[in-house]
Amino acid sequence: MNSPARRFKTGETLTWTYYTHAHETITVRPGTCVLDDERGLAVWIAPGTEVLLPVLENGAPLRRAGDEGMFTQPRIQSKQLWTGNGILMIGLPDSPFSVWLFYKDDGSLGCYYVNLETPLERTEEGVRSRDLVLDMVVLPRRDFHYKDEDELEGAERAGYFTPEEAEQIRSYGRQAEQLIKSWGYPFNAGWEYFFPNPSWGLPALPSHYTWDIDLTQPRG
Repeated sequence: MNSPARRFKTGETLTWTYYTHAHETITVRPGTCVLDDERGLAVWIAPGTEVLLPVLENGAPLRRAGDEGMFTQPRIQSKQLWTGNGILMIGLPDSPFSVWLFYKDDGSLGCYYVNLETPLERTEEGVRSRDLVLDMVVLPRRDFHYKDEDELEGAERAGYFTPEEAEQIRSYGRQAEQLIKSWGYPFNAGWEYFFPNPSWGLPALPSHYTWDIDLTQPRG
């Protein structure tokens, strides 16, 4: 993570944004700062939060276009509601991946999710990064497997990533493997017992954002 102009305070609202050089659409998740120190930034994304996500022109998820088409087909900007039980997103200083925690209905940890991405950049509004497609699922018993390897291959075939970039992304995965095997931070920090402060409200999308389609409402 780049050196911050300031740190975010616990309970403060910020946005976690993903951009791409190939499309104008972005992913924006408003969240609440849980902790921001020298170890990294932890942000809670609550269920029901309004988020911005890229979709296909008919409003369908990008994956509907296939492993190559999801990177080449035209996109539009959508507003949606974040569903599920909420996630805790943890960005690590100058790291090419973040670690997300997904929780079950009873509040217990379901799994960790290692999202490969460029190191987080600080902005006045929050943090931003470029998603690198390849991800890893890590279970509480410490075994793991890769996710979206087919999509990374599709991105390379489509020219979204060069062969050199794709290999660099795979090397980031191997770097993450070492952290998992050593069970270093944030895996060893007790975040599996995290529970959001009940006083935190739903953070709103900043008013300067616009979208092409509102998927928070039923479509007729």
